[in-house]
Order: sequence, then structure tokens, then C-alpha cells
Amino acid sequence: QRWFCKHCKVAFTNKINTDSHDLKLFLKWLFSKQLQQDMPGGGRTFRRKTAKFWSIWCLPPKIEEVYDVLYFDGIYLTRKLCVLICCSKDHVLGWYVCRYENSRAWQALMDRIAPPRVVISDGGSGFAKALAKRWPTSNHQRCLFHVFAQVRRYTTSAPKTIAGKALYELAKRLFKIQSIDDAYTWIDGLLAWREEFDDFLREMTVDENGNKRATHERLL
Repeated sequence: QRWFCKHCKVAFTNKINTDSHDLKLFLKWLFSKQLQQDMPGGGRTFRRKTAKFWSIWCLPPKIEEVYDVLYFDGIYLTRKLCVLICCSKDHVLGWYVCRYENSRAWQALMDRIAPPRVVISDGGSGFAKALAKRWPTSNHQRCLFHVFAQVRRYTTSAPKTIAGKALYELAKRLFKIQSIDDAYTWIDGLLAWREEFDDFLREMTVDENGNKRATHERLL
């Protein structure tokens, strides 16, 4: 329907704003398992209507509540695109987009969050340095799952060497630690493992270029 203004002598039409409807359509697809190729027309209409929403990046809130424990991790979406994430037990509290994990990027994430009592991370690049600068009073614990995963990279899930089997079993016991006494017992077990297999771990191999390297870099 066309309208005419008697004062300015201009004819016009009321444009229907579909942004709200298109945003709901976009969010419904984003949080579903639906594939664009399964949409009518291979999703071309959907992409045309929702193209403007891909450039929206929500800013994280400023967190002033003090938490007992916060978890930090980074995920690489591409080779040079990493998202650093901070979350509590129940919610994502903040995020920061960077090219690589480094102390400056971690500090930028921490700047908007109140220092917690304990921080748990995977031990990523620059995190310890950022923690010392921004949250020097917070205690730091490395994520036990990442510790276990690192051990498994060197032993595999089915090691054949005696040292590898002992270390893998020791790593699995990390998940059963429930108290300080359990932690001390586990540390004693690790020290005993180092002592028992010290000679085995010190064995060296000389390659064709005359360079020395540990014979048992991986305890397969």
C-alpha cells in the first residue's frame, strides 16, 4: 500500500522489517542439527536472509562475582584463529578471539573477570605468565584430563613396555584422587616410578648424524 504526504508531497510505502523473524530463523538453525543442504533450494534463501547475522560478535559481560573455581581453555577454529574461553561449572563467563594462545590474549580475557580462588587450565602457552600478572593471588591447577591425555600420547592406550604400562596405570589413577592424602600417595607413586625406571629412561640412541636422543621417547 502506498501513502501520500500532503505536506511534503511525497509518496511512500511502509517497509516491513523482517530482522526479528530472520534472527529467530538463524538462531533456530544455529542451535539445531539441521544441515543447510537439506533446506529447500539447498539453503540459498536461508543464507540470503541470514547473511547479516554472521558478522555479529557478542561482547562478553563483565563478571564481578567472585567464583571459587574457574576453568580456562582455548580452541582453534582454524590454523590462525583461536577462541579462549572461561567458564564456571555451569556457565560460560567470557571469551576472547585471537590468532594464537599467548599471555597478552589470556590477560585480555582475564581483565573482564573477577579473580577466583582457583584456576584450572590445560597449561596452554602464556597462561601461567598472564595468571601471575593479572591474578597473582589465584591458585593454579592443571586440568587432570589434559595431564592424562599427554601421558597417553607417549604410551598409547595399550603400551607394551613395563614402564609404559606402569605410567599409564598411574595416569588413570589421577581421576580417583579425592583428597590431599590421595594426592600425596599419587605423587609418591610417580616418584617411585621414576626411581624404578631411571636407568631405562636414561638410555640414549645415537643417530646416523651423531646426534643423541632418548631411546625411549615414547613408552610404547
